Amino acid sequence: MDVFGLDQIQATILVTVIGVALQIGLDFGQSGNPFDPRKLLTSAIIAVVLSITIVGTVIQSIPEGADDLTVFLTLVAVIGTITGIDTLVKNTGGAIATKLRN
Repeated sequence: MDVFGLDQIQATILVTVIGVALQIGLDFGQSGNPFDPRKLLTSAIIAVVLSITIVGTVIQSIPEGADDLTVFLTLVAVIGTITGIDTLVKNTGGAIATKLRN
C-alpha cells in the first residue's frame, strides 16, 4: 500500500522521524532544563528503536484503497503515540527504580 505516494518503508521512516522530532521538541520545551546533547541523543535513540516497529506495523495494516482522510488520521495517531513513548519509558523506568530502592 502506498501512503501518499511513498512506499511502506519510506512512509515508516518519515513518520518515525516526524514523531521523534516532535517528541524531542516537546520534551525539551517542557523540561526547562538546559540543553544536554547526551540526553537528547538518548531520548532520540529510545524513541526510534521503539517507534519503528509500531509505525511499520500500523502502516502495513492500513487497508488497500483506504481514503486519504483515514490514512492521514491513522498517521496522526501514530505520531501522537511516538510522542508519548519516551515519556512512558521514563515514567515506567522511574517507577521501577523507586520500587527497587524501597
